[in-house]
Amino acid sequence: MIKAIWNIEPSANIPLFEKVWRFRHRHFVDRFGWEALRKADEREIDQFDTADAIHLPLIDDEGQVLGYSRLLKSTAPHLLSDVYPELMDGRTWPTGETIYEWTRCVAEPNATIRGIQASNVLLTGVLEYCLTSGISALIVETHPKLVQLLVNNDWNVLPLCSPTMLGTDLVLPIHAEISARALMAHHRNYGINGSLLDLSFCPANPLRPHDELRRLPYLDGQHVDVSAAMRIAGE
Repeated sequence: MIKAIWNIEPSANIPLFEKVWRFRHRHFVDRFGWEALRKADEREIDQFDTADAIHLPLIDDEGQVLGYSRLLKSTAPHLLSDVYPELMDGRTWPTGETIYEWTRCVAEPNATIRGIQASNVLLTGVLEYCLTSGISALIVETHPKLVQLLVNNDWNVLPLCSPTMLGTDLVLPIHAEISARALMAHHRNYGINGSLLDLSFCPANPLRPHDELRRLPYLDGQHVDVSAAMRIAGE
């Protein structure tokens, strides 16, 4: 399940946070070689890990972290605005209260959850969370391979600039719209049924803090009628 964490300072003494920081360090530093992020305590935390950040760790039945994604407000400092603005070559990009930046997305390689590849569960869960909270679009700095994966799952993707080499990696900034159609494509293509979200830890909606998040009504059953989902979502 994807456990949503929001409105909690990273200094909070929460065991799950400790697992998340160490998971991020193990993958982004040890696995991908992002040496600028290396910490002596092997906990990868940066200046964007504020209470406003939305953390979406993928947790298996034994409580282990098998994947992780982070969403940052586009109206506050984020990676594209404060770390990699050169990727846009002087161009502007969409921002707004319902637009977030999707960062730090990674899954344990070859791991599965109930027979489904962890990376596919993670991507699907992030999309479901966005629909549940009212996030309308994501800004992502990513490799063109992920762009093709999103397109194959019915995402509406708009490249914001030409690809740029960032170190040894080819990076493309994109604007990706959130839709129920894409979520249904994920469920169909990966054999996922029902909701992937655990909202019990932080039930408040980041876009409307006085409201509680509620599961999408068209995911209540184990098998979803795509046409019904489109009608309910208003697409």
